[in-house]
Formats: sequence, C-alpha cells, structure tokens
Amino acid sequence: MEIARPVIVREVWAHNLEKEFALIRVALPGCRIAAIDTEFPGHIFKSQVDGHLIAHLPPAETYELMKSNIDALEIIQVGLALSDSCGRLPPHFGTPFSYVWQFNFQDFDIETNAYNEESINLLKSQGIDFSKNREMGISSRDFVRQLFLSGLIGGGRPISWVTFHGSYDFGFMIKMLTRQPLPTHMLDFLRLLKRFFGFCIYDVKHMIKSCDGLYGGLERVAKSLNVDRIAGKSHQAGSDSLLTLQTFFKLIGSRKPFTDNTEGMALFRFCSVLFGLEAPMQWRCSGLLFGSHLHWDNFHARHLC
Repeated sequence: MEIARPVIVREVWAHNLEKEFALIRVALPGCRIAAIDTEFPGHIFKSQVDGHLIAHLPPAETYELMKSNIDALEIIQVGLALSDSCGRLPPHFGTPFSYVWQFNFQDFDIETNAYNEESINLLKSQGIDFSKNREMGISSRDFVRQLFLSGLIGGGRPISWVTFHGSYDFGFMIKMLTRQPLPTHMLDFLRLLKRFFGFCIYDVKHMIKSCDGLYGGLERVAKSLNVDRIAGKSHQAGSDSLLTLQTFFKLIGSRKPFTDNTEGMALFRFCSVLFGLEAPMQWRCSGLLFGSHLHWDNFHARHLC
C-alpha cells in the first residue's frame, strides 16, 4: 500500500456530517475497501478467566461477554478509511491531501453512562474531549441515516470491510443500525453482520493467527510488519482505521499464506471470520450463516493488486 500524499484525519461533528458524507459519496465509486475502527468506554464486564486464556474462550462465551458490554455502553468514535483494491486512498478533491474520517458521537455522557475508568483516562490522554463530544457530536441516528444515503451500507456496492479485532467494532455498528440490543445468540448476530456488511469482511487479528511471529494488538502487529502510523494518534478511531488498512495490505502482500493468492482463494478462507467469534464450519458450509445461494463474486478473486 503506497500513500502518495499527506493524510488528513477529517473530524466529523453534527454541524459538518452531511458535508463529509457528500465527500464520501464522491469517493465511493472508486473504492472497494472500507476499514473501520471504534472507540468506546472500555469493558465493564470482564471474564473470570485469566487474561492470557481469554482468547481461548468458546465463541459463544466470547459473544455473550461482548453483548453484555455493548448493550451497556455507548459509542464514542467511529473511524473510516477508504481505498481502492490496491490500497490507494480516495482522490484528493482538489487539495494536496488524502482523507480518512473520524466521526465523533454525542451518545456517551460521562456523567451518567457506564464506563471503564482506565479506558476513559487513556482516551482523555489521547485528546478525546468528552464535553465537546457531548455538545457538538453526532447522534447515532443521524449517522446511520447518512450511512444508508451514502450507499456505503445498503447500496449494493461491492465493498469489502477490514478491521482489527473487529467484533466490538461491528457490534457497535449493528447496535446503531438496529437501535436495539444485540441478539441473544451469536448466529443471529452473524446473520445481521452479513445482512448489513456483506460476505467480504476481514479481521486482521484473525488473519495473523496463520502467520508465524505475528501476535498482539494493532500497534505491535503494525510495527512487526514495518508499518508506520502516518496520521493522527493511537486510540483515536480515524487514525486507527488507517493503520488497520495499511496493516492489512502489508500483511496480504508480504506474508504466507496470503502471497499464494491463486484466484483469490488465499483470502477467501478468511472471509467473514471475526477474531473470537469464529463460526463453526458446519454453519458456514450448510447455509445457516450466509444462505444456500451465496455467490462469491467480490473484488478479491480478480481485482486485488
């Protein structure tokens, strides 16, 4: 992934939400990939399992814990980075810069809503102003409306989605899209995931399980792949969405099994698998999850550079 221009993280608030989505609509025809990241008030419900064993919890237990947290918490930020299938960011719109977007929400009220104090202190240290978010931020209802109007969701575009440890990212997105608590059962959540975001979803945290020597969080994996953060700060959603996109392209371009990409099949087996929520293979093969008439004709079989 080559980034030819300086990148600006565009801060999106209630007053410029429509203007920024107008830019996104202009960019979308040339974009095949959307990387997202979310910031939220930490985890208030935690597993009783030791920290190093959490990754080995059964998917149903991981989902139950995730649901408990997301149902009780409010979104703070969503980051969005768009690119074409070669990793090129959208056109520069008459400026010398490329753009990624950071949506700041009003939903979280530090005075009344639940949060993890350590997580909130970290976000404060990285520059998030919760009072400003509350006063000037976007309502999740308005954000969802613009998502649909833009065609990013529900527009029939062949978008492939990229995240890092994306269960919470998509969990908060689905909570906003449905305006309801997450489904009780993981299978129903995964069906909603496919309904809103399609089949082509890649979780880099899941993908690195197939790579020797790659482990840990986004910063660690990016550093291991010699990927530098080029805009914004860590633990801010816009910057992290771009770093996720950069890391994804570096991973599939440099590490086995992704470099042996005959007809896109190296990537195909990682589709729609979120780290920690790995669906049983019989769900994926039987049509329970994606339906029996799925046709996989998206970008990566023929168009990845």
